[in-house]
Amino acid sequence: MTLASSKRWVAVILLISIGLRFIGLNQINGPVFDEVFYPQYGLLYLQGEDFFYAHPPLANYLYAFAIWAYSLLPWVNIESYQTIGLSSIEPISYRWINALLGSLLCLIIYGICFLLTKNRMFAILTSILVAIEGSLIVDSRIALANTFLLTFGFTGLYFLLRFYANQGGWYNLIVSGVFMAMAVSVKWSGLGFLLAAVCFALLTINNKETGYKKLTLSNCIYYGLIILITYVAIFLPDTYLNPNFGFFEKHQQILSYHQTMVTGNEHPYCSKWYTWPTMFRPIGYFFESTPINNGNTASYFKAIHLFPNPFIYWFSSLSIIFMMIQFAINPLINSIQNQKELMLKGFICFGYLANFLPWAFVERCLFLYHYQTASIFSFLALAWYLSQLLNSKKLQYRSIFVLTAIVILVSFLYWLPLQMGFLMPDYEFYRRMWFNSWI
Repeated sequence: MTLASSKRWVAVILLISIGLRFIGLNQINGPVFDEVFYPQYGLLYLQGEDFFYAHPPLANYLYAFAIWAYSLLPWVNIESYQTIGLSSIEPISYRWINALLGSLLCLIIYGICFLLTKNRMFAILTSILVAIEGSLIVDSRIALANTFLLTFGFTGLYFLLRFYANQGGWYNLIVSGVFMAMAVSVKWSGLGFLLAAVCFALLTINNKETGYKKLTLSNCIYYGLIILITYVAIFLPDTYLNPNFGFFEKHQQILSYHQTMVTGNEHPYCSKWYTWPTMFRPIGYFFESTPINNGNTASYFKAIHLFPNPFIYWFSSLSIIFMMIQFAINPLINSIQNQKELMLKGFICFGYLANFLPWAFVERCLFLYHYQTASIFSFLALAWYLSQLLNSKKLQYRSIFVLTAIVILVSFLYWLPLQMGFLMPDYEFYRRMWFNSWI
């Protein structure tokens, strides 16, 4: 694939990603699911009110900025933040920032894949999966913090890879550290990105002839300081706006909250961490039923579910398992090409495990969206094997690629109404619920 054709593909993918995230963004007129929290916190910042929150403050800042920036548009009339409630604000005022950052995620993933392999086809296939995957679409259209976490974390990994690939020097390490701190400042689960970064850095120690810099003690110290300083700095505005508690007291509050919050299966959409790769329990964000006034009992449903593309999840789960087996049994490969492939597989496998296995030790109620970071690493595994099938000289392998691509595309279109909130007859809704656990 030429550079010119890859640029055209990337432009098309970006336009599709933007369309899926911005079209009809305001159709649900009011807060959905946890939108009653994050945008509300942003509004409280603008109103100068004290409040308690269960996560670091960066997402709250971003929603305060989103609401403020939207209010500057000439057709928007918000007389006073002091008297207005969240229900009185157009939802697009706090959703647009998720849609924007979520749209850009496919570009970030493209950059990561290309840095790792210089394989444009692999990078394009991965960016397509990220652009059309259902759970990523939904959380880019709803004002929840998950999209911030993904965008900042993977951006941090991108610049870290640029540093290790000798593209841009220390500037990349600084930018990577800032974005890593931003990910952790959205949710502490962003530490999974840092763990993935550590694993990748350790991989470079024994890897030969790949062009990567080696891990040094000074690199680790500088990187850690950048992350720590940025993380502390992000809390400073909050200590001014929410002055009742200092930096350490806020961390004690957050930790205490997560230790005592909902446990087990007390929430109807709780799910066990080991069920996430199979998409066992999607999450209902919004549901509205409109009866048909013709004497029948039928209704039209408008629903928004955090509903991943089942086949992308299932295929990618098989792919990451296969890749981990390959990585485990083929550690002693000496050619330059295979050493680079070994680095790719190590990055994917360790990135997946670093963002998946820690959830096994969490006793609180967990949800499918906690798997999103790990799922993107599994998408890389799926895209890698799809690119190998596509580039194969054997017709049967290319046929498998075509069949897989068709299944993914058809399933994307089939379940899109549940992700975009399209109105549908009740029987169409239930037709898409293949298992009782999906309802």
